[in-house]
Amino acid sequence: MSQTRVDRRRGWHWSDYWRSGRAEVMTVDTPTGPSVFDTGAIWTDWFAAFPAGALLLDLATGSGQVARHASVAATRENKAFEITGVDYAEVGPVEGCTLMGGVALESLPFPAAHFDGASSQFGIEYADTRAALAELGRVLKPGGRALMLVHHADSVITRQTAGQIAAHDAVMGHGAAVRLAKRAFTAHRKALPPTDVRTAEEAFREAVRRAAARLEADPAFNPTRQLVGYLDDLATRIAAYEPVSALARLDIFEQSNAAWRHRQLAQTQAALDAAGVDGFVQRARRAGLALTERAEAHDGHGALIGWRIGFENGWGPDSIEIE
Repeated sequence: MSQTRVDRRRGWHWSDYWRSGRAEVMTVDTPTGPSVFDTGAIWTDWFAAFPAGALLLDLATGSGQVARHASVAATRENKAFEITGVDYAEVGPVEGCTLMGGVALESLPFPAAHFDGASSQFGIEYADTRAALAELGRVLKPGGRALMLVHHADSVITRQTAGQIAAHDAVMGHGAAVRLAKRAFTAHRKALPPTDVRTAEEAFREAVRRAAARLEADPAFNPTRQLVGYLDDLATRIAAYEPVSALARLDIFEQSNAAWRHRQLAQTQAALDAAGVDGFVQRARRAGLALTERAEAHDGHGALIGWRIGFENGWGPDSIEIE
């Protein structure tokens, strides 16, 4: 089967994120600072049960974190697995695994009944799950197993993300501070009359002051606090920056900020409540995937982090399914 590629723009908000070397999928703020969820034990124990030579597929692989866990499990069990990860974003290489970027979960470039197992960590729920689950059912061998860690609508991750979006929007609004920053530096670049330059500079500084005044002590404001800090430095030291360079940096700043917000918003929209999981399971059933486990997943501190959902392929009408 020929490889099906998706429009690279679909993954624009993730491509730079993964290429930057980020290995973790999600961090949360704690009283002692950011904490990264370590899901390694979940995956290494699950992968360890596969036989030597198993063909494994990681959906929405990102930085290949779960694929690496499969490789660790193989080494621990003295086995060899063939591990493939796919993502619609552009992703970098991972030793011991094959990662393929620009691939849609709704149209996988693999033959039918090819894989022994499939995994997804905070990934498949971002896709069109009806089509993605149908593809999963197609490429899994009869009896092949799948395990998914899916965003939960009430998890600490989702609640933190929603709080950060709300804080960002309350402080940054519709991006007036960035627009006024560009206007001020454009005034310098065009060598406008001094009165026009001063007017543009003061409008920029006032926009930053208003944004800073909307910041609160709540940790949800921390990402936005960094954005305001950057703009405040520009506003305070306008003369220290070469206008063309400053405008180029502002374009990058604006794109990075938009990508961050898009990722955060997509996560809250993809997260599933109990009814959402019911629908997810029904779509999987229609794809020939029998439910083998469904539970809320918690981290080592007891915090709710997502849904753990397992399936087996190739079930019949007389099969027993866990509800």
